[in-house]
Amino acid sequence: MDRPKLRRVADGLPLVGVSLGLVRYLIDERLLGHHGGGLAAVGGGFVGLLVLSWLLRRVSGMTWREALWPRREPPPWSQLPPSMASVNELAQAGKKIQAIKMYRELTGASLVAGKEAVEAMIVRRSLP
Repeated sequence: MDRPKLRRVADGLPLVGVSLGLVRYLIDERLLGHHGGGLAAVGGGFVGLLVLSWLLRRVSGMTWREALWPRREPPPWSQLPPSMASVNELAQAGKKIQAIKMYRELTGASLVAGKEAVEAMIVRRSLP
């Protein structure tokens, strides 16, 4: 398995595991009436999956610090230089909130004015 794929598996493992554990708990204890450890077993399983996730990250080549606190890549719109062309680009790409934020940073406009300006950019672009 390649390293990026192993890291994606490690990222999703705790969430999937705890979801399955909670479903099993709800079915076994609440619907069927069996008693198999309850929520403590789900919590223990979650901690185990966190450890397994950390080990998979380490095997994939991450340092111990990256494995414990993985860094998320910055969103692509944060790498655009702040300009009105970038605002227009974001608006046309459907990233309305980011476009409004960048517009407000550039002009110092209020939230309402920024929202109206970005919506006007979208409407202007959609006209033939």
